[in-house]
Amino acid sequence: MKTAFRRLRMGLCLLLCLCLCSCSAQVAPLPDATLPPMEPGPAAPVGDTSLRYYATVPLYLPSVDGQTLLTYYDTLSFTVGKHPAEAILTALLGHHGNDRVASLGGDVALTLAAGDPLLLVGGVCTVNLAASANLLSSEELYVAAQAISATLCELDDIDYVTLLIAGSPAAMDVSGNLPLGVISGYTGLELPILWDQFDAKRAPVGTLASATPLSAAAVLYFPLADGSGISAEPRTLSFPGQHPQQLILTLMEALSAGAASMADAAPMPNMTAHMLFMPEAVELEGGGRRANLYFSAALMEELSRIGCDPLCFFAALTMTLTSFVPALQQVSFQMGNTALTDVPSQVHGERTFPGALHTREHYVPLVMGQATLYIPGEGGLMAKTASLHYQQTQSPRALLMLLSQHGALPTLTNGDILGIAIHEGTLLINFSEDFAQAVRRSADQRMIAYSAVTTLCHALELRRVRFYFGGSAVDELGSDLIWSGEFLYNPSMTE
Repeated sequence: MKTAFRRLRMGLCLLLCLCLCSCSAQVAPLPDATLPPMEPGPAAPVGDTSLRYYATVPLYLPSVDGQTLLTYYDTLSFTVGKHPAEAILTALLGHHGNDRVASLGGDVALTLAAGDPLLLVGGVCTVNLAASANLLSSEELYVAAQAISATLCELDDIDYVTLLIAGSPAAMDVSGNLPLGVISGYTGLELPILWDQFDAKRAPVGTLASATPLSAAAVLYFPLADGSGISAEPRTLSFPGQHPQQLILTLMEALSAGAASMADAAPMPNMTAHMLFMPEAVELEGGGRRANLYFSAALMEELSRIGCDPLCFFAALTMTLTSFVPALQQVSFQMGNTALTDVPSQVHGERTFPGALHTREHYVPLVMGQATLYIPGEGGLMAKTASLHYQQTQSPRALLMLLSQHGALPTLTNGDILGIAIHEGTLLINFSEDFAQAVRRSADQRMIAYSAVTTLCHALELRRVRFYFGGSAVDELGSDLIWSGEFLYNPSMTE
């Protein structure tokens, strides 16, 4: 059950009663003015260095007797614009235990993998642990996964968790065939019972993995219709067996059926109709697996016909397979008699893949998250969903730039944002003199102000925003709007 620190982006523990409508929802008319400044405000920020805040959060750790998960509260440091999950998970993995709770992994030190260890999209957080996690037994890894999931699922935008180890999906049996899949937050059952239920999924001794059916949740990636990238949704699938070939085929069939909940997903081709040979799962010399997929050359023609960007299509397929099939690190595509080394894209340009090997590292930059923008409409602001890179969904800079791209703000460059800071729960934004002049020429300054205020406060769980121009608080920019006061976020403005 998610707690009151949900999303923690400002560490204020304020639950805002938002009742968002669907895309293009109309909100109530805007207030006439900001609150007048009762006293001089803080200095205008220069750069983005003053964005740290603190919050007390719950961490779930196994009890000393290993029977259940217990809650341990810790006060952590966070940064506005950066999702809190990484800081929380770092604290969870680094906890040394006490007389009530045990550390995760016991004698094995668990850490996050280098680089970008977390990928959050579609309500699923993919956690990439360092290679030391391979030293855990399957049961120890499962307990760690439950603790990680219970902790991260307290955040409002995380509903599920899946694990990678050194960049590959975790395997839960000796043969490396049983996937962990996607798991949800702690259910309240005792840990030994949860493990027994999961352990019952593995192929019994003396039987083949291919003869043991499996029901498991996977995260499926789909191309976005505008060709900007890919997004994801979790789905529970039924696999006829646990051999990697069977896992790959079932995932491909699920992708071919199209997205179930993503309204902005591109149409998908029927991949099995274009298969020349069955998929292969090849064991690599240094460990891990590669999937070899064989398609007809006509698949590229169908992608063009249905309006699915080829780069986004192969990104979605690669990310889906390497998020679920145990130890899968690479995917190789053969199109007719030609290895797929060059993939065209109308949006991103042609990309080259040496050796025709496609990996997660190639495609993670195409993973997109979603943000809610509030843009001017008839008589008020309209809620609109927009895509941007998953790491930028809570970045004030990225949101302001996106508002400008959608016409809610005058033309804005990154250099026009001189600084952003947080001061006693108020977001401070320092714009350039050039942007001030652009605002001065605008027809409706109130729309500009509240488009920014509503978008930022909704994304970051803030209540107040203060604007500066050229390092100074400015009373007016040629209209009756008082720019030097604090602008309040009012959730009742949203119907």
